[in-house]
Amino acid sequence: MIPDDEWGVALAAPIELRELASEHGGTLDDGLSRRVVRRLVPADHAHREDDLAVVTSPRFTAIASASPAVLLCQTDIASRCPAGRRWVHAHAMYVVAKLMGSDVAASGVHPEARVDPRAVVDPSATVGARAAILAGARIGPQSVVGDGAIVHGGVRIGARVVIGPFAVIGRPGFGWATGPNGDVVRVPQRGGVVIEDDVEVGALATVDAGTLGPTILERGVKLDSHVHVGHNVSVGEHTYVAAQSGFAGSARIGRRVLVGGQVGVTDHAVVGEGARIAAKSGVIGDVAPGAVVAGFPAVPKALWLRAWAKLLGRHKVET
Repeated sequence: MIPDDEWGVALAAPIELRELASEHGGTLDDGLSRRVVRRLVPADHAHREDDLAVVTSPRFTAIASASPAVLLCQTDIASRCPAGRRWVHAHAMYVVAKLMGSDVAASGVHPEARVDPRAVVDPSATVGARAAILAGARIGPQSVVGDGAIVHGGVRIGARVVIGPFAVIGRPGFGWATGPNGDVVRVPQRGGVVIEDDVEVGALATVDAGTLGPTILERGVKLDSHVHVGHNVSVGEHTYVAAQSGFAGSARIGRRVLVGGQVGVTDHAVVGEGARIAAKSGVIGDVAPGAVVAGFPAVPKALWLRAWAKLLGRHKVET
């Protein structure tokens, strides 16, 4: 077992809560302002008065309430946390991220990386060990290319982009054409990839080059590990995609879409702005803006849940 003192992250120095609240916002319970905290800990490992326990889910309120720690509570569950020890914030995990600081490595090209002299890498960028930046690629300021990642020619990466370890960006997409005699040829994919500012691509993810125009990840897109983006796909600003999801060629994903894990989206489908796609869904057609869909084929989530309730009820009767 890991001792409780080894859980969590120590703050740079002990600090009074009033200073934290002054900098990051939120509301402190009366009498709490002068209390000092020394480390951030998960709610189920808070055992000291100088711990700051993070409570963002109702399932942890009971165990956190039994501890002596200060509780950084998400606003929507603050009423379930005991009064007198709460720092209530509408964006608790954002505060946690700011308190923990950045874990980005120092800039520079690792000695074991391969950067083609015909590639352009901003001096403030970071290229990890055994990564490869091929001829014609461009890496923008303060961007990070993780260990073992490959960035092909024709890829343009903006500022503050993170490419995870062993990701592959800009390889030829999956395109084939059949001739009149039945012979099959690979369609060259020379449109490249455009990754705008503040995008993150997870470990072992793949983003294929477009055919005539680029595959595009717009500003602020976040891709989890093992995500695949096919050729000529465009993913809109601030869309989040969970692990093992994939988009077939020329799909269009709107802005601020949330995509659960292991989702598949067919080629040329259009997913509207603000839509939500439940995990393991199969999207074989367009999804309206703001819609919440689930299942295969993906349908409105409420309909999918009713259909499963009916099916399971029938199965229970038959068995």
